[in-house]
Amino acid sequence: KLVTTAPPRPGVLELMDDAIATPGLAVGICSASTRGGFEKVVDAVVGQARLAKLDTIIAGDDVQNKKPDPEIYNLAAKRLGLANADCVVVEDSLVGLRAAKSAGMKCVITYTESTEDADFYAEGADAKLFDMSAGVTADMLFEGGAVKADLLAGLKDA
Repeated sequence: KLVTTAPPRPGVLELMDDAIATPGLAVGICSASTRGGFEKVVDAVVGQARLAKLDTIIAGDDVQNKKPDPEIYNLAAKRLGLANADCVVVEDSLVGLRAAKSAGMKCVITYTESTEDADFYAEGADAKLFDMSAGVTADMLFEGGAVKADLLAGLKDA
């Protein structure tokens, strides 16, 4: 059975909307799934109006190497015209975290009940939070267009 919908991680769409509305920030989606496999899910979860505002969307079949290889994030930075160090990745898995860190990017984890015992900080996560609807905004990640040194200060899980 093909899955065509999935609930978004709490607060992620709100953070995406805030980032889209913030002048000078570029926003994209990088999925290891093939385009055919993820388009219906992304359409249903993110919505066409929001997708139209994104600066890049990259699928697994746009790259030769899948996560944890950093190729997908390197391609995103290149398409956006950004240095990798100027990017923040929001991920939900160790594989994605490893790809982001291998690309030299900061990474915020929104973990799930099934991954809450994973040691994301030992793997290099810059912050982790189960529920981003606790008020996560783009200015908790960026300041003056630059990536903040301490992501989600005062809000991230220990």
